[in-house]
Amino acid sequence: MAEADGGVTKRQERGAARERQIVTAAAQLIAERGLANIRVTDVAERAGMSAGHVSYYFRSKTALLMRAIQQSEDAFIDRVEATVHGIRDPWKRLTKFVELSAANGPRDPGWVLWFEVWSNAALDDEVAELHEQLDARSRRILAGIIRYGCEQGTFSTDDPDQAATLLSASIDGLSIQLTLGRPGLTGKGIVGLCLTTARALLSP
Repeated sequence: MAEADGGVTKRQERGAARERQIVTAAAQLIAERGLANIRVTDVAERAGMSAGHVSYYFRSKTALLMRAIQQSEDAFIDRVEATVHGIRDPWKRLTKFVELSAANGPRDPGWVLWFEVWSNAALDDEVAELHEQLDARSRRILAGIIRYGCEQGTFSTDDPDQAATLLSASIDGLSIQLTLGRPGLTGKGIVGLCLTTARALLSP
């Protein structure tokens, strides 16, 4: 029985590894070409496996998109948890969150992926539900940072959740413009603009 269980575990591990490989390949291609312009065979070629393998794990390109954004956001949450909550100063903690969240430059792959999610969420209830779950998770973390700053006497707001919604909208809006290549915008620049918004919202 132990050997059988071990065999099942190894097969599960191999299956999970193949799935991650497919999702990584899909995320790269979606960021490069857009969801509408890729085929299952393209994903299979990038992942180094057959189209049948891709279809076995994912029933559609939309399913691939959903897993790709979920994998991306899980990695984002891991980075946040590894860095942000170890910072004691509230403004430095908030700054690090903004730096991790905002786009880095034109055609930022993570943000291009989000563009595809937003586009599909407008017409697909399943994608819309996943989008809201992931977006709400990020807002909760931001609201927690704001509450921490209020507890420390550094921030001042009557509604941390509303402040998180407004600041999140600022990060999103500026990141969209940077990803689209608006002249004069930089990653460092939009972080500064977001923190200007934060000071207006949160300064005592």
